Amino acid sequence: MSRKPLTPQPNPSNKRNLMIVGLVAAVAVIAAVLIIVSSGDNKTAPAPSSNAPVKGVAETKAMLEGIPQQGNALGKADAPITMIEFADYQCPFCRDYALNTMPVLINDYVRTGKLRMEFQPLAFVSPDSKTAAQAAAAAGKQNLEWNYGQLFYFNQGQEKSGYVTDAFINKLYKAAGVNASQANAYRKTAASAAPSTKANVLAQQYSVSSTPSFVIGNTGGPYTKLEVEISNPDAFKAAFDSLLK
Repeated sequence: MSRKPLTPQPNPSNKRNLMIVGLVAAVAVIAAVLIIVSSGDNKTAPAPSSNAPVKGVAETKAMLEGIPQQGNALGKADAPITMIEFADYQCPFCRDYALNTMPVLINDYVRTGKLRMEFQPLAFVSPDSKTAAQAAAAAGKQNLEWNYGQLFYFNQGQEKSGYVTDAFINKLYKAAGVNASQANAYRKTAASAAPSTKANVLAQQYSVSSTPSFVIGNTGGPYTKLEVEISNPDAFKAAFDSLLK
């Protein structure tokens, strides 16, 4: 398993690396322009055809049912610790984490009220990443961003293949229980791009150099970067438990 780097460096064992090539000023905020510099293809299956069922519906419902959501946050607001994830919806390594490791962490720490998770959407793989992130922000307005995101990963297609269409997003919305009419109206506004702009700024703040990447700390901060093998739930648990002592 690998990750995508954000800066030129040896490729760690389970991230995708990118390069931050510039800064963009936007309403008093400086955002990094992220461009892929690593090689490697997404080995996931193509996105489902228009008449194919959405994968992962039952698994997503079981993982998230009964857990509070607020926008991009999952878990109780007063959970003692918070982990912030930086990821791109088209990143295949982010998918690996979401489908294999994250369910364990949610069940053992988020569901039990010990951990709160936040998702920060980086959009660097292609314009489809921005489309996916804006659709996620729209789902978040209905407190269903995590349902949408998990279903996206279950149904992730070949990166840069143009599969993130309105039809694809609407299928995910329906499966996630999102009001598609309201979400589609919001995701095509400038406001829906704000989360990605914020994520770029935070990525620089925390020296995020690959996806998926994580920072953790007591809820409310300060947060520090977490270096772990993303396929190893026990590595995350050890970090959580050290903060919970």
